[in-house]
This record gives sequence, C-alpha cells and structure tokens, in this order.
Amino acid sequence: MTAPWKQRFWAAILLAVLAAVGVAAWQGGLLRSLADRERVVELLRAEGWKGPAVCVAVQFVQVVVFFIPGEITQFAAGYVFGAWKGFVFSAVGIMLGSAFDFAFARVVGRPTLEKMIPRPTMEKVDAALDNARGKSALFLLFLLPGMPKDAMSYGAGLSHLSFTEFMVVSGLARSPALAASVVLGSQANQRNYRAMIVTGVVVVIAMGGAYFYERRRSRRHAS
Repeated sequence: MTAPWKQRFWAAILLAVLAAVGVAAWQGGLLRSLADRERVVELLRAEGWKGPAVCVAVQFVQVVVFFIPGEITQFAAGYVFGAWKGFVFSAVGIMLGSAFDFAFARVVGRPTLEKMIPRPTMEKVDAALDNARGKSALFLLFLLPGMPKDAMSYGAGLSHLSFTEFMVVSGLARSPALAASVVLGSQANQRNYRAMIVTGVVVVIAMGGAYFYERRRSRRHAS
C-alpha cells in the first residue's frame, strides 16, 4: 500500500470513528447529558467497573466533540470518585481524546480540519508554534483559562511537534485546571465549602498570573 493510500485509509478509519462517536453520543442522549451536571453524576455512579469506564468515555467524548464544556464532567468526576480517582479516570479519558485529535489532524490534513475548526483557533495555534519557543507557547495556550484546548489539540496535529512532545506538553498544561475542577467536585461532595472557597481563590490567582504573564510575553514578542 503506497503512502498516499495509507493516509487515505487511516483518514477513512478515523473519520468513521469520529462519526460513530458523534452519532452514538447524539442518539444515546449523551451530548445533551454532558451539559447537565446532575445527569453526568448519575451516569458516573454506575456500579462496579462501569462507573470508571463511563468516566473515561465521557472525558474522551468531551475532548473529541470539542464544543462540550469539560469543567462539568471533570467536576462530576471529583464529586463521584473523589480527588485522586477522579483525576486519574479523567486524565486517562482526556489524554486518549487528545491523542485521537492530534492523530486525526495529522492524518486528514489541513483542508479537512479547516472545515471543522474555527479560523481564530487555527491562527492561534499556528502563531504559537511558528517560533523557536513553540513548545512553551503551546504550553501557555493550554494552561490559560478560556482557551479552546480541545480544538487546539486538533490544530497541534498540523504542527512540527512529535506525538510524544504534544502529549507531554498538553498533559502537563492541562493538569492544573483538571486538578482544580476535580478537587472542587470532591469538596462539594463533602460539603466542605470553606475549602472550596480557598481552592477557588487559589485557582483565580493562578489563572490571573498566567494570563498577565502571557499578555506580557505577547507584547514583548510583538515589539
């Protein structure tokens, strides 16, 4: 099988997987459920191994279908499983989803991806990686609040980064926000509202510091 045919073959496979995930999630009501915290909690409370498996699957779908907000599913994971297990189950699903996004973009190429990803997101990733400190820039983009991290995983697949580099950079950058969401969920389950306030304040301070650092870095780069 020649290289172009190999690429087309794997592109067809990944497109089929993406379509199957989307159709199954829509017909099963999962897409609507992921926007409802109480429904997500109910899904994760399945007995035995099903609960952790559902948690991994939910996080995977949330990353692949990138317009679904991840904070709700991550909070629910902490609420049901506690901080440590919630973090581990969520991290596995998120990293599997990120790996799929990256591989999908690398196989199908830019023309197909530009039909799925908003142009401003593609431009942010292109600009971040089009310099000598591309890894650091991408790390900051994944770290900063409000950034479309899941869509950026697709965009990163078009960069010069290797698969391993992307997984390490995105995994480390995603961890603080994921940990905060899971910890808040665990504290909410324990009704430890004082701890939730402390965690929230720490998160706001950390996000503010990262935001202002990125603004300062961007101004220096522009000048």
